[in-house]
Amino acid sequence: MHQFFLICATLGGTILLLRLLIAVIGVGSDSFHGDIDATAPDHAGLDGHDHQSSIGRIFTFQAIVSFLAFFGIGGLSVLEAKGSPPLAVLTGTITGIVAVTLLGYALRSLRHLNADGTVRLERSTGTAGMVYLRVPGSESGEGKIFLPIQGRSVEVYARTPGPELRPGEAVVVCRAIDDHTVEVVAAHAYVEKPPALVD
Repeated sequence: MHQFFLICATLGGTILLLRLLIAVIGVGSDSFHGDIDATAPDHAGLDGHDHQSSIGRIFTFQAIVSFLAFFGIGGLSVLEAKGSPPLAVLTGTITGIVAVTLLGYALRSLRHLNADGTVRLERSTGTAGMVYLRVPGSESGEGKIFLPIQGRSVEVYARTPGPELRPGEAVVVCRAIDDHTVEVVAAHAYVEKPPALVD
């Protein structure tokens, strides 16, 4: 029995560590997050079909690997403490389930934090930036600018209705064109729009 738990802990732990390492260096991280995140409860629906779908999502490769690792660790801990094999199996099962559930919630929370940090260019109107790559004049093409927004400096695409803007030139955002592009003009040519009149 001791060897069985040791195999589970070694096999599951090795694969889990490799997956974590891959996620850290940025290869396959979406897959890792998606697999673990599937172990967290899904509240999208309350009918029988949605419930069966949620149960099916639990049995992903990453969830099984994580369960094996902690199942083995929990079982070994009980055997090392001179506990009985049935108690070791029960403890290992509970440890595995709890560990996988907590990992799922933790990664879901990280995903929400990342979503909260998404740059919202629609809030950048009136923000001063600096040209990084030449912005062609008369909206004939796109360049890039550095823009300080939400406490960090980001690189975004930019177009201008005015004259060409050269690298290093100060600019001001007139409006957001889409999620990745803004319209800018030279800082000296920017005229702030007056606030809307209140009836």
